[in-house]
This record gives sequence, structure tokens and C-alpha cells, in this order.
Amino acid sequence: MPDPDQQLVEACQGASEQGFEEAYRQLFVLYQDRVFTICLRVTGNREDAMDAAQETMITLARRIRDFAFRSRFSSWVFRIAVNAAIDSRRRRLDSPRAGIRTIVGSAEGEHHLNQVAGEVESSNPVVEVARGEDQHLIQEALTRLNPRFAALLVLRYMQGLSYEEISEVQECSLGTVKSRLNRAHTALRELLQNSGYDPSDLPL
Repeated sequence: MPDPDQQLVEACQGASEQGFEEAYRQLFVLYQDRVFTICLRVTGNREDAMDAAQETMITLARRIRDFAFRSRFSSWVFRIAVNAAIDSRRRRLDSPRAGIRTIVGSAEGEHHLNQVAGEVESSNPVVEVARGEDQHLIQEALTRLNPRFAALLVLRYMQGLSYEEISEVQECSLGTVKSRLNRAHTALRELLQNSGYDPSDLPL
């Protein structure tokens, strides 16, 4: 089955230096919200999520010409976003952005991501059954989990990826994905129980 993003990716790969920004803009708009959502839910912090999302989109722009469709483009995007978010949880990314000039590094790019940030923060897709303090407890629990477990839960329940798609994103076997998700479920439930929340309401 052909990659649905192949035409856009190849347009970027074949673009001249002057034409690259316009070609890349379409991919940026297509993925900006999903990348920011992943980064926000893994980091639990808007500032760190913005940083990780910017890092992700810059990495895509720099490396897109090397993408060879050995996996789906979306899997590659999510892999980079997850790694950037995990790194952001471990340290604050405070080095100045330099190098490639695209929509990502522009005022327009920052406006786009800020717009997405507002949309994502207005409703928490972790679990729609949770409201108010419960919602805060769930996000807090996610940020206290092992970041790789948190990333798995985000990919599965917020991005709606199948086990097979997560396997491709994480570059591991299907069995490994299922095993890690089971461990992530257990860890999240324990954290929520310790916080006084009944995890039986969660669609996990």
C-alpha cells in the first residue's frame, strides 16, 4: 500500500532550495497538531512541548531528503516527536535554533504552533471521561511514568495508533509493543490509585 504522504515528501525531496519552504509548508500544516499533542502529553509542560515540537519539525526539514520510505512517513515523524519529547523531559532544550530556514523557524511557524497549543489544551484527549481534577491527575500520572511508557500510551490512546503502527514507530516487534503497553497500563493504574482516582473508568 503506497504511503499517503509520498507525493508531498517527494515534492520536498525534489524541490530546489528556493522552493523547499513552500513544499515543506504542506507537511508542516499536516503534522503540526499531532506532533504538538504527542509532545505536550509526554512532557506535561507547554513550554517543553513547544520546544520539542519545534525540534521535531526542524529535524524533519533537515533530514527529509534522506527519507527512503522504509517505513511510513507518519511513523518516522512520530518516532522523532517521541524522542524529542522524551529528551525534553530529561533536560530543558535551551540552545538557540539555527541553520535551516523554513516555516518552522519563522514567526509564522511559531504562530501556527501556538495556535495548535491552544486547541490541544482546550480539551484533553487522554480520556474524555475525565474532567477537572481527574484530568489533571491523569496528566500528572503520565508525566510521572517512565517516559517511554507514557509515549506508548499517548500513541495508542491519544493518537489512536494500532499495535502494528506503534511497532513501526518504536522499531520493535509486535510482542514487545504489547508487553510494554501492559506494563504501562499497570504503572499508570498504580499511580492513579495512589492519587485516589479510580482507574476502572479509563478506556485502557
